[in-house]
Amino acid sequence: MARGGPRSGAGRKRKEPALKLVQGTYRQDRDVAVNDDVPLGPMIAPLHLSETERNYFAALATILEEQKRASPHYADHVGLLALRLAQIARFQAVLEMTGDTFTSQTVKKIDGKEVVFEMVRARPEVAMLSEALRHAQSLLGELMLNPSAALKLASGHKTQADNEFGDF
Repeated sequence: MARGGPRSGAGRKRKEPALKLVQGTYRQDRDVAVNDDVPLGPMIAPLHLSETERNYFAALATILEEQKRASPHYADHVGLLALRLAQIARFQAVLEMTGDTFTSQTVKKIDGKEVVFEMVRARPEVAMLSEALRHAQSLLGELMLNPSAALKLASGHKTQADNEFGDF
């Protein structure tokens, strides 16, 4: 029976930095050993973001810079959150204009008579908004930008001196 944990040899093989240099894909900011702190620095928005998404990205990057947690390593992740926040705004705008539901009519013949059935359904944007909100909430938690994470960051680690039973 299989046991939990990582399988040896599983996953994509890591390219050697020398090969990345030859191919022109080497990025020094991504060449960090496991468990090393990521280098802090300015975050550059991914090129695929629209103007609205870049505004969200800039706001998120500013928050991370103020917290002294901004790193080029997080740029793609913050870009994904910016994309989701822009989608949430778009879906909410559509739902405010059109409402949450729509009516569809179907005509069926029953005993030679045409009968019209009306169904009230949720607009597709409702489900898309729900999924975008869930994903954005998850990304906010991963980037530690939600209120509970802010409390953890503010309190920091307790030292042994704070623990009166630390000697035991």
